[in-house]
Amino acid sequence: MYQRSITCRWAAFPSWVTSAAVLFSVAALCAQENSSPESLIHWQHVVAIEHPDDNTAPQVDAIVGPEIFDGARYDLSDLRVYTRAGEEVPYALRVRSSRSERQPLDARKFNDTKGPDETSEVTLDLGEGKPEHNALEVDLLGHNYRRRIELEGSDDGDEWRPLHDVLLVDFRRGGKVVHDDTIEYPLSRFRYLRIRLHRDLIVDNEAVAIGDVKILRTVEIPGEKLTLDAAVGKREAVRADAGPGSRWDLELGGDQTPVSSIDVQIADAAFVRNFNLEAGGPPNSGSPFTSVARGVLRRRAGEPLGPMRVEFSETRAARLRLIVTDNRNPPLQVERVQFAADARQIVFTIPQGTDSCKLYFGNPEAEDPGYDFARNLPKKLEPESDRATLGGRVANPIYEPEPLPFTERWPWMVYLVLGLACLVLAAIATSLSRTAIAVHDSVTEAAA
Repeated sequence: MYQRSITCRWAAFPSWVTSAAVLFSVAALCAQENSSPESLIHWQHVVAIEHPDDNTAPQVDAIVGPEIFDGARYDLSDLRVYTRAGEEVPYALRVRSSRSERQPLDARKFNDTKGPDETSEVTLDLGEGKPEHNALEVDLLGHNYRRRIELEGSDDGDEWRPLHDVLLVDFRRGGKVVHDDTIEYPLSRFRYLRIRLHRDLIVDNEAVAIGDVKILRTVEIPGEKLTLDAAVGKREAVRADAGPGSRWDLELGGDQTPVSSIDVQIADAAFVRNFNLEAGGPPNSGSPFTSVARGVLRRRAGEPLGPMRVEFSETRAARLRLIVTDNRNPPLQVERVQFAADARQIVFTIPQGTDSCKLYFGNPEAEDPGYDFARNLPKKLEPESDRATLGGRVANPIYEPEPLPFTERWPWMVYLVLGLACLVLAAIATSLSRTAIAVHDSVTEAAA
C-alpha cells in the first residue's frame, strides 16, 4: 500500500510540473506581446503625414478628414503613427470643441479682520486694470456647516454695492460628501471685493477665519471646426410635410463623417420656407434617413446674400438630405452647401532625424493605445503646434486580413460533424433498445 501511494505521487508530479510550465509559458507570451512592437499587417489603410518645412514648435498636429473616418474605427482608437523607419510615435487625439474655462486673477488681500457680531471680513484689490471677473473660490476650515457669505464690490473702496448673498455648505455622512466653496455672480469690473463671512450658529463657537480666496473669470476658449464642401445633387420635386417641395442630396465624402452644421448658399433675394434636414448612410446600405434639424429658412428683402446656417447635434453620416416646402412658390436656387463639425486633431512629437511619418488606420480589432504622451499633454499648447497635412489614403502594402473562423473556412465540416453525431446517437439508441428487449425477454422467460 505504501509503495502504491508513492507510485501515485510520483505519477502526479509530472502533471504539476507541466501545469507550472504552461503557466510560465503563457505569462512569458503575454509579457512578450505587451513589450513587442505592434505588427502593422492588420491595418488596411495608410496616409503620409507631410510635415511643414519650417517646423519650429515642439509638437506637430494634423486634422483628421472624411477619408480617415471612412476607414478607421468609429472611435478612432486604431490610429497609429509610425516613422518611415518603423518607429512607433505616441500621439494624442483631441476633439477641438469650444469650452468654458475659469482662469484665476491676481489680487492683493488686506483688511483681514473679525467683527463684533462674530463675523469675519476680508477685502481684495484686483489692481487698476479692472479685469472682468464673475466667481470666487473660498477656502473654509471645518466640516458639516452652513455659513452665509455676503459679497460686495466697489470701485474706490468707499462706496460698496452688493453682488451676492449665498450659503456655502459642507455635508458629510455615510461616505457622501457635499461641498460647495464657489460663489458665482454677474460679470463685474469692480476693483475691490469685500467678503463678510457669518459663522454657523450650530457648529461654530466663534468667528471662522477666511482662508485662501481665488478670484476667477470665465473665458470662452474657441474650438476649431473642420469645414468642407458637400457635393450637392440635382434638385428633385417631392412632397414635403406641408405641400409641394424640393429635395437636395448632399454627399459628405465618407461613410462616417461627423457633421454638426451646414451653411446653405441661396441665390434668392427674399423667401420664407420650412425645411427638414435628414442624415443617412451610404447609398444601397439600407440605412434609413433620420431627421436632425427642422426650422425655417428666412431672408428679407435687402438683407445680405450670405449663407444660411443650420446647427444641430453632431451626428455621423454619409449623406444629408435637405427638404424644403415650396407650396406655390418657385424652388429655391441652392448654389453651395458647406458642412462642419468639431475638428479631430492628432498631436505628436517628431522624433529627431525623421523627416516624415505615416498614419495607419483600419483595424477593427485594435485597442486604444493609451499613450502616456496623450495623458500628459496640456489642454493649451504653448507654443501652438505646427500644422501638418495628410496625403491621400492608399492601401497598406503589407496588409493581411485576419483569418476567417474555422466554421467559415470549412462550412461543410459543420454538417459532417452533425451527421456523424446523429449516426453515433442512432447507434447508441439502437444498442440500448436491443439491450432493453433482451432484458425484457429474459425476465419473461424466468417468470414462465
